Order: sequence, then C-alpha cells, then structure tokens
Amino acid sequence: MSRKFIRHALYFLPPKGSGLEEFGVSWLGWSITEGRVVAHPQIANLPIASITKRPRRYGFHGTLKAPFRLADGVRESDLITEATALVSSIPAFEMPALHITSLGSFLAFVPQELSAELQHLASSLVQELDILRAPLSDAELARQRRAGLTPAQEILLKKWGYPYVMDEFRFHLTLSGRLQTEELKSIKSMLQTQTSHLTGSPVQVDDVGLVGEAEDGRFHLIRRLPLAAAKR
Repeated sequence: MSRKFIRHALYFLPPKGSGLEEFGVSWLGWSITEGRVVAHPQIANLPIASITKRPRRYGFHGTLKAPFRLADGVRESDLITEATALVSSIPAFEMPALHITSLGSFLAFVPQELSAELQHLASSLVQELDILRAPLSDAELARQRRAGLTPAQEILLKKWGYPYVMDEFRFHLTLSGRLQTEELKSIKSMLQTQTSHLTGSPVQVDDVGLVGEAEDGRFHLIRRLPLAAAKR
C-alpha cells in the first residue's frame, strides 16, 4: 500500500552514494532516501543525537520549495506530473563547493559563492508549482512568524507560503539545531575537520528530490526528478 503524506516538498539531495550523502545521513541519523534510522558516528563523546534532533526528521537536504499541503482537489500524481515536467526543462549544473558555517545559532553546509543556477531552480519551483499549494492556515502562519519576520519576508510569506524565498532565499544543508555560542564554535571547528574532504569541489546537481512528510513527522523520498542534460 502506498504511503500517505501530510505535506510535500522539493529538496536538493546529495548524489546517491556520494561522500556528502553518506556523511549527512550518518550525522543526522535518518536516511530520507531509504526511510530508515541510521547509527550516528562516534566522535569524542559528542552528543550527536541531541545536536541533530531538530533537523533529523527532515533528512539531510537543501530546501528548494519548503514543505506545503496540497490544495483541495490536487493529488500527489498531479504534483509528480507538474514537477517532473518543470524540472526536466532546467539544465543540470554544478553548485559551488560547500563550507560549514553558522547561520544564526545553527550550523549548516553553505555554498562558498552564490549560484545563479541554484537561485533560478529554487525560484522556478516556488513560482511554477504554487498553484498546487494549499493556503496556509492561521496556525501555520503563526509558526512562520515566531522567528520574527522582516516586512519583505512577511510579504513573501503571504504570497508564496514561506518567507525565505526569492531574494530572501539562502541555500543551506542544516547540520544542527540551535546551539549555545561556545558549543557552536567548538562543534563547527570539529565538523570542519571531519568534512574537509567534502568541501573542496563543486557539487553536481542532476536532480531534485520530491519528498513527503509521513504521519510520524519524518520525511521520505518519493522520487528523484531528473534535470535536463547539461548544456555543453
């Protein structure tokens, strides 16, 4: 029997079998592609399970179109059809090499430079698939506003259902929940050492992961949607 999902999203997922995927799956303790719990690495008594509790259920990913409920009358098959057609019209590309940095009080992999291709991919998914998205409920709006939004972010929230899109979009692959200042510094340094072999080269973006949030709150890969062959 096929799994029913509460929400759907479009994610960048590292290439299957890559070192980046293997690290992220183990670090967070959840394989979004296989839908299973994975053992954390053992690193000098570091409480990885606690550090990664908040992002674990989402899996190791970079958000392109944030989780959303399907509009009334829209089926998952409709989303698959529309998203597949859209993604297949956008050429594959390389994003700049990643590095680990702090974003506020949490840690993440972030491209070392802005990527016009990445920005275009994310904005296209947000805009072109918005017709399939249900409007946010009052409770969902309230949750988004808890962080304290700027006027520009409030406008984006009302228009697109998420405040960190378009000019506010900052691609990242989350590695932790909120950390205290000293904890942030020490874990960042440790992770930079642990992942130095993953941060020197551009990352290939060949597809987009269509994912769904199950009733247990964890996200699962539905399918990878291939981008068009890169232009030579």
